[in-house]
Amino acid sequence: MKIIKLLVLISILNFVPLRGQEFYVSGGMGLNYITIEKLNDYLHYNWNFGNRRDETHSAIEFYALVGTNLLQNFSLETSFGYSLNSFSNNYGIGIYQLEYTFYYPEINFLYSFKYPGYGFQAGFGLGYILGAIDEITPNTTQKITEETKGFNFQIKSVMYTALSNNVFVELGINYRKAFMNDLSSMNFIINNQLNESLNLSFNSFGIKLGLRYQL
Repeated sequence: MKIIKLLVLISILNFVPLRGQEFYVSGGMGLNYITIEKLNDYLHYNWNFGNRRDETHSAIEFYALVGTNLLQNFSLETSFGYSLNSFSNNYGIGIYQLEYTFYYPEINFLYSFKYPGYGFQAGFGLGYILGAIDEITPNTTQKITEETKGFNFQIKSVMYTALSNNVFVELGINYRKAFMNDLSSMNFIINNQLNESLNLSFNSFGIKLGLRYQL
């Protein structure tokens, strides 16, 4: 919670006007192509999914951010993302369902290239990550929920072009590496030789489309 409060404070400070400072807000959605190795193991060994350990699947992400230039070509952003995905399988006696969600409050440091009517940004970000997993097994309707947390690092780039004087459409790509704590519940033990706890640490590549408003 301290990290989230710090990000909120930085967002507020972003709007403290400095000489020559510019501001922008943006939001949109996209797809993350994500590899969660231990989740693939869990679905394979516990529930007979065909997932390989290194298999990639897609997850929807929504994002919003506020940014400002600290120097002429250097920008600071505070952002928030929300990502989710689900798996299901019908076993005849009932349906197995698993859903996970991630929340990403982050700080991004970007180098900016600005031109009349368009621009490009590239840099990296750091942040806190909150994760939750919900599971319903075939022989019960009771939902099992477990939460976890960790931190993540990302590399990102964004291209944007003007639709009007203040409105831009933006296209971004990013690579994210997340390090999560093991799930503590005994409900999420991988039935392999090691009997490992499920862990949602992941690698992902994302592509996003959104709108930017230049204040």
